[in-house]
Amino acid sequence: MCKYEVILFDLDGTISDPKEGITKSVQYALQKLGKEEPDLDKLERFIGPPLQESFPKYYGYNEEITNQAIALYRKRFSQSGMFENELYPSISMLLDLLQKEGRILIVATSKPTIFAETILKYFQIEQYFTQIIGSNLDGTRTSKTEIIQYIVELYPSYQLSDFVMIGDREHDIIGAKNVGIDSIGVTYGYGSYEELHKANASYIVESIDQLTDILIGRKNERKQQINLVTEDEAPLVHRLMLEAFEDYRYVEVPSSALNEPIDKLTDALKNGTEQAILYRLNAIPLGSSRLQLKGDSLYFSRLSVTPSARGKGIAQEMLAWMEEYALLNGKQKMECKVRANVRKNISLYEKLGFIITKEEEANNPNGKLVKTVNMEKQIKRKTPSTI
Repeated sequence: MCKYEVILFDLDGTISDPKEGITKSVQYALQKLGKEEPDLDKLERFIGPPLQESFPKYYGYNEEITNQAIALYRKRFSQSGMFENELYPSISMLLDLLQKEGRILIVATSKPTIFAETILKYFQIEQYFTQIIGSNLDGTRTSKTEIIQYIVELYPSYQLSDFVMIGDREHDIIGAKNVGIDSIGVTYGYGSYEELHKANASYIVESIDQLTDILIGRKNERKQQINLVTEDEAPLVHRLMLEAFEDYRYVEVPSSALNEPIDKLTDALKNGTEQAILYRLNAIPLGSSRLQLKGDSLYFSRLSVTPSARGKGIAQEMLAWMEEYALLNGKQKMECKVRANVRKNISLYEKLGFIITKEEEANNPNGKLVKTVNMEKQIKRKTPSTI
């Protein structure tokens, strides 16, 4: 749990789902300018970034035409578009909990302030926010960096570590980073995990429930869950792996995990040549591992723990689970392969009873040789099964 005192919320894609109102208003503006765009899904990319950026980026409009498009957009949006909108489930409950804890809640949006105020009043949640800060109708203060900086300067008695920005697009995360505060990316909105991860979000969550865990916690409960996954959860295993193996991108021989296509994992899970587990803490996915049952052993690979969750015993918990799973399947040992120069991993496994059985140079899929060690651990049941 992180005790942030000043919490900034993006509006579109974070507090509410504005798709219908925004896309139909963009569609209206384009139509009036002679461009028919029947596919509203294609216009989802307008949700989040300032309109001053999106119209030129996606339709090549110059400044004059962009200003016309924005005026047309605002005409429809102010009349009906802002009300074609839905609150995300449980967001009101989260806001209420945070307010009762004495947190300072602020809306930080690229949407004009006057529109944001109207939307919050329409949903009857304006009472939760101390400030509603958006862009100006004259086109100034539209970037998230400007908006966040403006808010931080309103609270000089607080440290930067007291602030956090919550949003669903890279603009929210980049703005927070530029100002020097933490950020939480939410994937239930309109930004992808890849977009938020690339922008270096401090945390990434998939639901308001997970967001609540970070901001408030669950009365210090620690609900740990490890389970085998289906092929439908392959994207989650894959992205946890990418996040964990980012440390090996700029070493002499980068990890092949960084280039492994998700289809390879999906196919392996589907045809049964591999299995995978996910580790969740209070419903938040923090770790994963791949595994294969073969011969008399369980071989595991791509053991991954997100950087923000390291040092908390998560890897050991996953290894203990896999050891129990191996025993349930009649296996007598655990095996893995580790880079010879990553001493921290070798030391971890040695502390858990693994020994080095072989040293070799392996062909990395990137076309280079890398020194590795094979490690194994003889296992036997000591306590009743917990799986």
